Amino acid sequence: MMLSLTRKTDYALVALAYLTGRRAEGAQPVSAKQIAQTFGLPQPLLMNILKELVRARVLTSTRGVYGGYELVADPARVTLLEIVTAMDGPLRLAQCADGLPIVGQGCTLAEDCPIQGPIRSLHRRLNGFLAEVTLQDLWEDRLSKADPSQVDANTTGAQCGCRAPHETPPGTPPAPPLAEPAGVEIYQGA
Repeated sequence: MMLSLTRKTDYALVALAYLTGRRAEGAQPVSAKQIAQTFGLPQPLLMNILKELVRARVLTSTRGVYGGYELVADPARVTLLEIVTAMDGPLRLAQCADGLPIVGQGCTLAEDCPIQGPIRSLHRRLNGFLAEVTLQDLWEDRLSKADPSQVDANTTGAQCGCRAPHETPPGTPPAPPLAEPAGVEIYQGA
């Protein structure tokens, strides 16, 4: 199974991880332009994403020469599930995954579906996993990989659509991947 974050969510997570670090450093607000330039992101799209995060009350924005964006929410309390939902709406593996009725749409297998139970279980597990990982976790994982000898191109920016792949020094053992629910491969891309 391959799940994919949208580019919008991908960019939101990059910006939020960066802003989490700035908050930890006690830095001033940062402009969308500076974030876009730092990570090579398209500024118009990033500006729209940041505005949505302000509406979701994750960020605050300040106008003026020293204005910009900064985290308003505690990064230890903002989950990946909240960010995915803010950017793209509720995560649904299948139309019936959350058990809610689908108005105007029916499934011809609904009565005798052999996978409805497992899909709903997987849906709950994936949502639970995303609800456990916070912005603080992303930032701390980044800090643990700050030493270039600990970076693995297979588990960092190479998967993310936002940056070029990182090089791993010869002879460097791969870093362990984040824990995932059993049987679920999470692919981060467009």
